[in-house]
Amino acid sequence: MAKKKKKQKPKQGHPARLQGDVISIERAKVKRGLDALAVQFTRWLEAQHGDSELAPMVLAAVGETLGFYAEALELRSVTDFDPPQLFTVLTATIEFEEAEDPDDDSGELRDLVFTAWTVYLDFLRENGLWDGDPAGLEWLLESINSDDPFNEPSAKKPLDVPETAEAAVAEIAQMQVSKMGRVLLAWATTTGHVYWAAGPGPEFIPQAAHTVRGLFPKDLDAPGRNNVAAVLLSALERAGALDTKTAAVPEYGNNARDFIAADTATSFESNYAYLKTVLDLLLAQPERSDQAGLESWGLANLWLLEAVDGEAHSVAAARDELFPEAAWAGAHQRMELLRSLGLVNEGSTYGIPGIVRLALTDLDSEEPGGDAPLEPDVADFFAESEELQEEPKRLKRTEPYKGKVLQLKLTLREAKPPIWRRVMVPADLNLADLHDIIQISFDWSDTHLHQFYGKNYKVSYGPQNPHMKSDIDESTVLLSKLFKQPKDRLAYAYDFGDDWRIGIEVEDVLKADDGQLPRCIGGRRMGPLEDSGGALNWNEMVEELKDEQPLTMMQDVVPEDSSLYPGEDFDPAVFSIEEINENLDAEF
Repeated sequence: MAKKKKKQKPKQGHPARLQGDVISIERAKVKRGLDALAVQFTRWLEAQHGDSELAPMVLAAVGETLGFYAEALELRSVTDFDPPQLFTVLTATIEFEEAEDPDDDSGELRDLVFTAWTVYLDFLRENGLWDGDPAGLEWLLESINSDDPFNEPSAKKPLDVPETAEAAVAEIAQMQVSKMGRVLLAWATTTGHVYWAAGPGPEFIPQAAHTVRGLFPKDLDAPGRNNVAAVLLSALERAGALDTKTAAVPEYGNNARDFIAADTATSFESNYAYLKTVLDLLLAQPERSDQAGLESWGLANLWLLEAVDGEAHSVAAARDELFPEAAWAGAHQRMELLRSLGLVNEGSTYGIPGIVRLALTDLDSEEPGGDAPLEPDVADFFAESEELQEEPKRLKRTEPYKGKVLQLKLTLREAKPPIWRRVMVPADLNLADLHDIIQISFDWSDTHLHQFYGKNYKVSYGPQNPHMKSDIDESTVLLSKLFKQPKDRLAYAYDFGDDWRIGIEVEDVLKADDGQLPRCIGGRRMGPLEDSGGALNWNEMVEELKDEQPLTMMQDVVPEDSSLYPGEDFDPAVFSIEEINENLDAEF
């Protein structure tokens, strides 16, 4: 573990501001990006407003605040950033500066920052330079030019932004949830091997929970401890600190060193990803059949939203008559669990650390008109749905394809009996096209995140998406570059909640014929239903119902948002090549 650096006494000024002549790498990138736009921006400002002399002032204000953003969060570029996160940083910056001089109520700084950003965002929009979701840019403009929801006259507290990425990761490392994660990482890669039998054996999670038993609240029962241990292990894997796929037993992931040595700026990405995933999983919506759990979950999330807005709920507040007594008590239990993990502050209110507020702002979306955060997968779908609906229709080939054809076998991991497809695919398609082929082949709806992985998961390919970071844009990678000969392989993951994993293997490289391309030429069994809980859960579901052929769907078997309905015939042993090829032909 790297030696901790001695903390220096902070100097006067915003906590995200670097002092003296030192400039961070993040700020240097912001400066270079804005410098590249300076000439074009100045000419545009002269043409639109007749005053090019304002350009340096506008770019200076944008650069200063964008620098804070880049040091606390990941900045893709000066023309592509996350609007809600930026709005949070802008507001926090203003609140901090106003708190430094409480007697100044002129609001000049707010007017200066928001005016500069309004001009800059107009420039990006009118010149076609915005690389993000157009709806996000419009939302940011509206938020800047409307009443600020984070700064109403009330007892709201400003966001405590860490000084640098190094300070942010040090803050995360001090949380109980991070300490437990480091203990579990060490256990899973050593002693935990005893309880791993080609996968997590029945004692793996209970023993993991036993390992960190002293860090749990005393009144948390065994199922609750097991659930938290499972959440933390999943978060470690998603953050790249733990690897359970490459070897026969769990081992350290590519990001393990950074996660453990949580005192350097390079550790920020893995530690922040871990924190966000823990929140994502702990705040996931309970089963719809658990009415009491749903009520307490919704109430606890409402209190978290209040904390995000700076108006933390009082622990001792009298029960609102709108909520049943059981829901009220359950919500307090949920908040106390979060508090025991360091995700909620100690004290008379359910306040949250600044880094948790940033993480919640990063991962949550709100349904229009709703009070409670959406379940993560649904939030992802809402955030992406407008872009997906506007995707231009793929152009049909005007000439017969004459190039190489890949015969691929797509095998769903951990499915018993096996579920697979054999498809013929033109080698000149890209990975984004292959994603569409997989979705159609398994009759999925493309409503969750996905990613491709190279050998030993050392490189990832995925879509350009604000909710997920991939090493390489999948639309830029041709299949011919990755698949050159039989036995070449690639991995594919879909819906990181259910965690569907498909192995892709080249069986043959052929010459084009006159048949439909792409097309399915073989396979076995129907694709699992969306949101059915993953391969192992699907295996159990099919096993329980195997005595009926064909099976009749029942309300307690099929997810409520499934395309199948109660009473509809259901035979997991059947799939239709004809239907798959009809859908492939319509898409390609």
